[in-house]
Amino acid sequence: MFIMAPGTEHSELKNQRISKNAALYLCAIAFYYISSGAFSLLQGIYIKELHIGETFLGSLLSLRILATALFSIPGAMIVNKYGKKKGILLGICFVPVTSLFQGYFENKLLILIFATLQGCAMSFLMVSEGPFFMENGTEKNRLKLFSYSFADNVFATMLGYFIFGHVSGKLNTFLGSVISLRYSIITASLMGMIGCIFAFLLKENNSVVYKNTGNFYKDSLNILKQKKPSKFLIYNFIIGFGAGLVVPYFNVYLKYKVNITTEQIGIIMSLSMAAMGIGGLITPIMARRYGKVKTIITCQIVSIPFLMLIAMPPSIIIVSLALFIRNALMNMTGPIVNNMAMELVQGNERSIFASMNNISNNLSMALSAVIAGIIMNHLANGYEIPYFITAIMYFIATLYFYKYFKTFEKVDTLVSAPKQI
Repeated sequence: MFIMAPGTEHSELKNQRISKNAALYLCAIAFYYISSGAFSLLQGIYIKELHIGETFLGSLLSLRILATALFSIPGAMIVNKYGKKKGILLGICFVPVTSLFQGYFENKLLILIFATLQGCAMSFLMVSEGPFFMENGTEKNRLKLFSYSFADNVFATMLGYFIFGHVSGKLNTFLGSVISLRYSIITASLMGMIGCIFAFLLKENNSVVYKNTGNFYKDSLNILKQKKPSKFLIYNFIIGFGAGLVVPYFNVYLKYKVNITTEQIGIIMSLSMAAMGIGGLITPIMARRYGKVKTIITCQIVSIPFLMLIAMPPSIIIVSLALFIRNALMNMTGPIVNNMAMELVQGNERSIFASMNNISNNLSMALSAVIAGIIMNHLANGYEIPYFITAIMYFIATLYFYKYFKTFEKVDTLVSAPKQI
């Protein structure tokens, strides 16, 4: 019979406990994602209601994504030099501010400028989160932290969809479509700024000190020379290209192809996010039982038929169910993928690798978002074609991931196993 040593149980519970710093971060991003969820739901429709068109929307989305990718380099440098807290604070405070200005102005140039600044601000949060969790978590609870962050993101975004889809629909009755969308975007942006309070209360983890060369490009080159991280970047690029073709346009597709109201879109999108959130909480259990790689591959492959089903002859019931299941399956592996990315590199390389992943994913998304805007605006069946291209890209990415990471668990087990002395 195995008897636990005195104090071991207490130590185990301590390792599983979420730190105050991590809890504050989760509170901060709750408000951040309510705001960004509402903004992502409403902005595409707002642009269409201003009679600007899909081509401009594609350029706008692409520019924001491109700014996020390119600013990841200075963003990672700033985070490495001044700390994760400042990076998180910059992202959580400035993204809602730039959302507010994009909702307030109708001038195309001003919208593009603030979209670019928003993309730059978003990069700070993206390069800070992974390293922040690695520093503020233990080996036992890091995957749980990534899972909680994912669920926080999803459920907060769901609330943003639901609340502001409903608010915009009600205001539309009295104020008209453009004004109701504008007021909804501004109100959601103000709500997002509440997250700044929690971000300000974070404490920098000074107990973790990493040695860096001080040269981002040299450090990046060192990472690229490593086989697994470089293959992961390629996988991320392919996934990003597929996502950029359809994900930014879900709301536009539902509004102008399925012909439903903004309020109905909010309900459908919020339910699909709920499915993602539930899935994100289940994935750590699946990863422990079946392994990280097998969980990622299975979920992604099974999601592809449901993605294609969205582009079939539009029916609100079929599209809603397909979107619900597709979003859950394709995105529920997010916590595992993010945790795995941080495990591929050393502690001093994590902010830089997070930046490189951000660049890889967002550059491809920026490119495909422009392509999708052009396809939607100029081709017959332009709203449907991107879904089939995305299905092909996801299938290729999954095969690629399997080829290069199928042994990851075996290697990980060997490396992390305690030495026998």
